[in-house]
Amino acid sequence: MKKIVRALLLPGVMLMLLTSCNTETTHFNYTFKGESETWSAVYGQTASQKLIIKNDRVKDSETSKRYTFDLHYKGEQSDLGEIKQFKYSYKGTSGGGSRTQEGPVSLDMLHSGGDGTGAFEREDSVIKVNVEWDGHSEEFELKNDKQGN
Repeated sequence: MKKIVRALLLPGVMLMLLTSCNTETTHFNYTFKGESETWSAVYGQTASQKLIIKNDRVKDSETSKRYTFDLHYKGEQSDLGEIKQFKYSYKGTSGGGSRTQEGPVSLDMLHSGGDGTGAFEREDSVIKVNVEWDGHSEEFELKNDKQGN
């Protein structure tokens, strides 16, 4: 009799745990775009949020994101090599990044990206971009491509 109880107890407990907790995963894929007179940029993000629900209440959540930031010079690409001092930064609601370069600028300097957890950009986020080069400066905003940018 004890063997039968033990054999049924573990599957019964597992069934109760599985039915009392469920998860709901939502995916967020956004592209933010913007430009100034000399520069344009695209911030692409793929994120997911997994909600852990128990007894009809959110008990916990797990997030993950991948993003890329691409800055593009609107002039002749050969002019990039003539830039001696260069810095860009971008900042959204979930964070940002920056890069500084002394000496000639190359195309690979105009790209960054990564993976992470935690906060991520939402559909209505605005990402502020600042670019400084050889005594010049331009600021512009990136907005969700679906918002009529």
